[in-house]
Amino acid sequence: MRSPFLILPVLLTLITACHNGGTADTEPVTQTRVRIDNSATLDMDIYVLSGNNQTSRIGFAPASRVTTLPLPNAVTSGSPYIRFQARPVRGSGEAVTSETFGVIKAGDELTWKVPAQ
Repeated sequence: MRSPFLILPVLLTLITACHNGGTADTEPVTQTRVRIDNSATLDMDIYVLSGNNQTSRIGFAPASRVTTLPLPNAVTSGSPYIRFQARPVRGSGEAVTSETFGVIKAGDELTWKVPAQ
């Protein structure tokens, strides 16, 4: 009868030999993002308001947390500026709109702080 201690090194060698050694993601980061610092005590739905009068919901920002959300290329391309809007999820409180962010490039990360409510 063979010892399990002899089989284990053989199995580990086979697994290592079959692994291609590549990394899962070697592409550079080109996704444009917004970092939402929600200082409010309310959970917020986050919308992007583009310069060409498009409004799109881009995600959810929990109360008193920092959340990073991707910005769809369709929203950011062709628009000279964008703004963000935080709308309370439960209806209490008021919607807040950000300052204007100028033209952005792929891979940029914007930061907006939602004021306390």
